[in-house]
Amino acid sequence: MLAGHDPRDATSIPQPVPDVVGAARQGATGDLTGVRLGLVREFGGEGAEPGVAAAFRDGLDALTKLGAEVVEVSCPHFQYALPAYYLIAPSECSSNLARYDGVRYGLRVGDDGSKALEEVMSLTREAGFGPEVKRRVIIGTYALSSGYYDAYYGQAQKVRTLITQDFTSAFEQVDVLVSPTTPFVAFPLGSRTSDPYQMYLADLYTIPVNLYGGPAISVPCGLSEGLPVGFQIMAPTLADDRMYRVAAALESAVGTLTPRELS
Repeated sequence: MLAGHDPRDATSIPQPVPDVVGAARQGATGDLTGVRLGLVREFGGEGAEPGVAAAFRDGLDALTKLGAEVVEVSCPHFQYALPAYYLIAPSECSSNLARYDGVRYGLRVGDDGSKALEEVMSLTREAGFGPEVKRRVIIGTYALSSGYYDAYYGQAQKVRTLITQDFTSAFEQVDVLVSPTTPFVAFPLGSRTSDPYQMYLADLYTIPVNLYGGPAISVPCGLSEGLPVGFQIMAPTLADDRMYRVAAALESAVGTLTPRELS
C-alpha cells in the first residue's frame, strides 16, 4: 500500500499514518469484540441479486460470531449518489482531458502539414478516446456549459456534501460501514456494454464512499453462481486501521474460496 505525506504532492495529507499492519494482525486473531458494523438501511432494497445478498449476510454472520455488533444506520442521501457521481465524474473528465488536443500532450493524429489545427485536434480525440470516455466527455462538457453549470454540476456537488454529512453522522454511531461491493457477480465480457446504465449500476454500493473520500476495501465473502461476492468495508477518513482490522478478520473467517472454472 501507499500511505503518508508526500512533500512533493500538495494534495497529500500531512497526518500520521494509522498502524494498518498491526490492525490487520489484530483482526486476523478473530477477535472483533466491541467493533460496531453499520448496516446501511438504504442499501437493503431489491438491488442486489439473491446470491449476492445471501453471501453478504453469511459474511456479516461470520463477523458477529467474532464479537462484532451490527447496527442499522440511515444514510438517506446515498440514493442520490449514482446520478451525482455520473455528473461530477464526467465533468472532471471533460475538464481534465481537454488538454489532450494533439498539441502538447499524448497522441497526435493527422499532422501531415495539410490540415488545420482544429482538424488535427478532432482526429486526435477521435482516435485517442474510446466510446465510454467520449460519452463522459460529452456529458461533462454539457454539464459544465453556460446555463447548465448550476443546474447540474453545482447541484451534484451539493448532493456530494449531503452524502459526506451522512457518512459523518453514521460514523458517530459505528466504527465502519459494510455492504456488498457490487449488486451482482461478474458478468460475461461485453454483455452489458450496449446499456451504459446497467454498467453504471455495478458501482451502486461503491460510489458513496468515493464521493465522501474515505477508505474502503473489498474482501471476498462467498460465492454466487460459482463466482466471488465482495464484502465492502468503509471507514472514516484517516481511520484505515479500522477497515483493515475487520477485513483481516473476515478473510480469516471465510478462508479460501474456489470459484468455478470459466469457459
